[in-house]
Amino acid sequence: MTKPSSPPRIRDRLQAREAASLIRDPLFLLGPDRRILDWNRAAARAFDMDENLPASPAALDAIPRLRRLVELLREVDGPFSLTLDAPDGERTYAADLHRDEKDGLILLLHDDTDRIRLHQALKESENRLRAVTGAAMEAIITMDHRGRIQQWNPAAERIFGWEASEVLGRSLHALLAGPTEQALFAAAPGTWPQTGQGRTFGSIIRLPAVRKDGSVIEVEVSVTAYRMAGRWQALGIVRDVTARARAEARLELAEARWQFALEGGGDAVWDWDVVGGEVFQGPRFYSMLGYDEDAFPRTFDSFRSLVHPDDWPRLMRALDPVFCGEAPLYSCEFRMRAADDGYRWIASRGKIIEWAPDGRPLRMVGTHRNVHARHEAEAALQKQLAETQRLNVELEETQVQLVQSEKMASIGQLAAGVAHEINTPLGFVKSNMGSLQGYAATLMELVDAYRAATAGMPGVPALEALRGRLAEVEFDYLRDDIPALLAETQDGILRVQRIVADLKDFSHLGGEQWAYADLHRGLDSTINILRNEIKHRAEVVREYGELPEVWCQPSQLNQVFLNLLANAAHAIAGGGRITVRTRLDGDWAVIEVSDTGCGIPPENCKRVFDAFFTTKPVGKGTGLGLSISYGIMRKHGGRIELNSRVGEGSTFRLVLPVHAAVSTQ
Repeated sequence: MTKPSSPPRIRDRLQAREAASLIRDPLFLLGPDRRILDWNRAAARAFDMDENLPASPAALDAIPRLRRLVELLREVDGPFSLTLDAPDGERTYAADLHRDEKDGLILLLHDDTDRIRLHQALKESENRLRAVTGAAMEAIITMDHRGRIQQWNPAAERIFGWEASEVLGRSLHALLAGPTEQALFAAAPGTWPQTGQGRTFGSIIRLPAVRKDGSVIEVEVSVTAYRMAGRWQALGIVRDVTARARAEARLELAEARWQFALEGGGDAVWDWDVVGGEVFQGPRFYSMLGYDEDAFPRTFDSFRSLVHPDDWPRLMRALDPVFCGEAPLYSCEFRMRAADDGYRWIASRGKIIEWAPDGRPLRMVGTHRNVHARHEAEAALQKQLAETQRLNVELEETQVQLVQSEKMASIGQLAAGVAHEINTPLGFVKSNMGSLQGYAATLMELVDAYRAATAGMPGVPALEALRGRLAEVEFDYLRDDIPALLAETQDGILRVQRIVADLKDFSHLGGEQWAYADLHRGLDSTINILRNEIKHRAEVVREYGELPEVWCQPSQLNQVFLNLLANAAHAIAGGGRITVRTRLDGDWAVIEVSDTGCGIPPENCKRVFDAFFTTKPVGKGTGLGLSISYGIMRKHGGRIELNSRVGEGSTFRLVLPVHAAVSTQ
């Protein structure tokens, strides 16, 4: 939209005024009735409006900020303030009306926000400074270049007994310094009022001071200079350390007694100059390590050279929080090299007793104690405990395997007994069936011979009756069906024999002996044993590779195959597939049992080999099968692995060494 031209007179005046003064403040041109006629670019930006928008009544009503300005213009008569929202917060403008030479009015807005904010910040800073000095525990005193007191906080009143109203404007040294200090000051007054530098500025000094009541106290003073109104002034922080000075004196007296008592009680005393690196070790320290007192220099580096390299990082970690002021006491146990080149365990304790003004530790004292005998006893105890835990684990595993082995042995004996009992009648049934097949064939041949011999003879009543009887019993059908029935019976007997053989092979009495065995034979026997368990749930697919005979305990591996195949069958609900794969991988035989069942959740995959862990309903599983299988594989020097995805199935992988990998005793 193109803004219509204002009356030439108004526009000329406004443009001339802007061009002449380069005004950056918002400016409005008003009529004699204070109606807004036009504005400059700064006004358009401040009021968030299009600078090309014409100053019509409709435009003024459409802009809330302008409506507010119009209302103010109707009410005020002279300077006023106006607050507008801005991206950085509210902006406050000082507004003033000026009459121009042609009966118009000029409204000029000056952004006064920064000045107002600066004034508020200064006021807040003064309040904070007043609060800090009032709450400070140390005396905060300022003096001008002539040494006259300018500020005296409540802590100064408490420490020195003078009220602020009594000391302001008085000489600080004349008020607080004793005769000796006043004489020293008079002899060397210093040049800090001219340079801002003094002999004691930037450091902490201790000196006596006189209170209002005449008593003398010990104070620590830190002084610095700052510039104000073109002159140097001084700021001092004063702390009353009278009680600490008295305690230090008592400490010096007690230190000798302390060292004597500790040395007599078996502890070695040490005193470390942290900055200089000198370390004093009491005589007891040298004797506990077997050294002469002059065996090495009394330095921190010498001490470090005796500490076991593996223990040095731990010692430094113990010192760090003490040096940082985070812990009051240092304590650490480490090994130190003795005179016989062996190592002794030392318990070291200490405390920093002197600090530099910048917070650095200066002096540390402590004790060493020989705790080697305790460490040796603890090590022996830990070793015995570890051995006991190992034996407990082995005992638990042995008990679990023993229970399962006894169970499997009982099942094996039962299977062997059943196989033996079945074999006896099965033997003569098979023998009789062979004889019966021969007899039946002979009888069929005999009947055929009779029929052939009488085929051309004239009919006589007896012969006709015989022929009628043969037709009645459908002899021709029987002659064909009887051999088939006998053959099927013979096949059934052979199948029973195979089942019995598989039972005997699976039970494998005396099978705890180590021997080379055919793993494929063990897999086939196990699959046959579980045929009734599997046939209604899944199809078994054999993908056998080339495997040599493996050195193993065959009956125990059959037990592993049984557990894996039974679990695979139980994981399949509505029909699926169990795939048994074998292959040779170098000197390792690999057997995989995969199913298309429900799979195992990730959180259970790490627990399936734990004893008594089972996801089956109560009464459906003991949780021992996979645990025992894991133990058997470990006993054979192999391993068992699991890959499973929920909803897709699981694969258990057995990896066995082909040749002997473990003791067979």
